[in-house]
Amino acid sequence: MTHYEGAGETLMIVGASDTSNLIAKHIAERGYRIELASGARDAVARVSNGEAGVILLDLTAGQASLDLADTLMGLPSCPPIVVLDKDPTVERVVAALRIGVVDYLSLSDGESEIVDRLTTHLAKAQVAARAALARQEAASRTREPSNGTTSGLTGLELNAARRMLIIEDVPILLSSIELSLIELLIRRAPSLVTYEEMARVAFPTTTNVEHALRLLRPHIARLRRKFESVHNTRWRIANFRGQGYVLQRIGAPVNIHVVKPPQPAREGQAMGN
Repeated sequence: MTHYEGAGETLMIVGASDTSNLIAKHIAERGYRIELASGARDAVARVSNGEAGVILLDLTAGQASLDLADTLMGLPSCPPIVVLDKDPTVERVVAALRIGVVDYLSLSDGESEIVDRLTTHLAKAQVAARAALARQEAASRTREPSNGTTSGLTGLELNAARRMLIIEDVPILLSSIELSLIELLIRRAPSLVTYEEMARVAFPTTTNVEHALRLLRPHIARLRRKFESVHNTRWRIANFRGQGYVLQRIGAPVNIHVVKPPQPAREGQAMGN
């Protein structure tokens, strides 16, 4: 993955409007770079190339949608996404947070508050970008990835504070839900984690198990794609149909003998992929 110089201090705006252009002016006055994505395809290309530290998804002019946030979150290098909305509904805010956006702003928050919160996210992105660059430089100076481990899992390192998983020296940014899932998988590796356990960790306030399982599926699918995007990785999230998932070192044995309550067949079928 390529890290462009200054990427961590760059705010990329998708779906720019007069409002976000004005906000961008104030952000630039604080010393940050501004980039405008011409559309969804351009946004995906720029994010894939590591050209942004924070994404502002502007929904106020109808030029962008939450579907694009979902697409971007599926990319290995997706930076934090902040949504700007004109008249946000509870349903839309909840949907965005489930996708993994870090903040949801409304025009009613006021210009000063919006600029301050974006600046905070950009400052955090700068720190994360510098850490990732230092990590890559350190890796290039040594042939043995001895410091790339998490709980004895060679080739994996998790920085929960920055929501970053490093797979074979490739930094991968995680959503908050993906972070909770990978933490559970790492703790239990190489043992299987049931669908129900993962759903409870990802959605602790959801009492309807079937609903939680439906919500879980897109998040675990994105997390698995992020693993698969790393060339020559020795790790994968293996699915055992009707049972759950295992963080597995390719070719190594796994422990799938777990005790769990009986579940209807349709739950296992819904999660298998």
